[in-house]
Amino acid sequence: MREKEMRVDWLRPACDRPGPFATVLIDATHDTEDAAELARLRRRAVADDLTDQGAPAAVRDLVDAALADVAPADGTAGRVLVVDDDGVLVDRLTPVPPATALTRWGLLPQFLAVVTEVPEVVRTVTVHVDEAGGEVAVPGEEPVTVGGEMPVHKVPAGGPSHLSMQERVEESWRRNTAAVAEAVDRAVQRTGADVVVLTGDARARARLRDRLARRSVEVLVEIENSAGDRGADLPDTVARAEDDVRDRHRRTALDRFAQAAGHGDGLAVTGEADVLAAARAQAVETLLVDPAAVPADDVWVGADPAAVAADEAGLAAMGSSPAGRVSVVDALLRAAVATDAEVVVTGGGGRRDPLDPDAPGRSDDPEDSGDPQEGPALRHGLGAILRFALAPT
Repeated sequence: MREKEMRVDWLRPACDRPGPFATVLIDATHDTEDAAELARLRRRAVADDLTDQGAPAAVRDLVDAALADVAPADGTAGRVLVVDDDGVLVDRLTPVPPATALTRWGLLPQFLAVVTEVPEVVRTVTVHVDEAGGEVAVPGEEPVTVGGEMPVHKVPAGGPSHLSMQERVEESWRRNTAAVAEAVDRAVQRTGADVVVLTGDARARARLRDRLARRSVEVLVEIENSAGDRGADLPDTVARAEDDVRDRHRRTALDRFAQAAGHGDGLAVTGEADVLAAARAQAVETLLVDPAAVPADDVWVGADPAAVAADEAGLAAMGSSPAGRVSVVDALLRAAVATDAEVVVTGGGGRRDPLDPDAPGRSDDPEDSGDPQEGPALRHGLGAILRFALAPT
């Protein structure tokens, strides 16, 4: 089974509505004495920006209520909203503030800004195990405590009675471990977990590892020296494990794109025109976007997310009436989400496009290769792995 890329089904409500939309990326940090006043000022600035851009009062009120109604984050955080006149369509808390605050009223949401700021959702199960059982936790749910068979403590060896007691203790360990393993396997199967983070002393972890189903073992990450209390650093450890999953998903997608492009069977395309053609045909399985290299071009879109063309004549040829002009990357992201494609935001940073002779900083000197980059270069910062090859035009 291939790795999953970035799931963006949570953006689907913003693709199924006609718009226009308000997109808000805001600093939600709450770690100073004046945090409440700063939050009020930020909300006021958002409302003023939406007013200046012509957003109706109903939308401004929905945005303000959404920003006001959530308890402040503990420490640094960001907030991402997409709102239309029917309600709040996207509301995400991010672990860090946005690199650049944004308030925009327009025909489409600012999809690129949203997917760049919101980390991929990694489905995580956290487990702590010991001789007495364990606790299995899934974000957003109450932790489940299992086990409890006694006795669990051995006594110094003596006679036959002591041997019997040792056997009863080991049987309690086995039963408790089996109960934890069953709970973990159920949670993994139910949630489709991407990672299981395991804490506990080494012996308890080893017993549990041996009882887990293969699917759970495949995504298991163990934290060494984690007996007893989980420790204040557990959230950071979980976050690192989730980042590792995201990085693996991204690398896998880039490898798949490179392999498909190398086969020459038309199942990978790159460049604005070819990716647009794939989006119109609803052929995109995975859309790859390098935010640092995408063009600033606008394209015409219709009501159907797949109705996207460089000009009005192209839309007319599809039998679609023009709704307006939007950025090419936001149009492609809407089309990808609406057709259940996956999305990968690459980490190329300032990568130069080797296929574009006019790219800034391009050098013809083979010695001047710059820093090594992650994965294949994408022409115009856009690429796609396709569900099927397109007919030649």
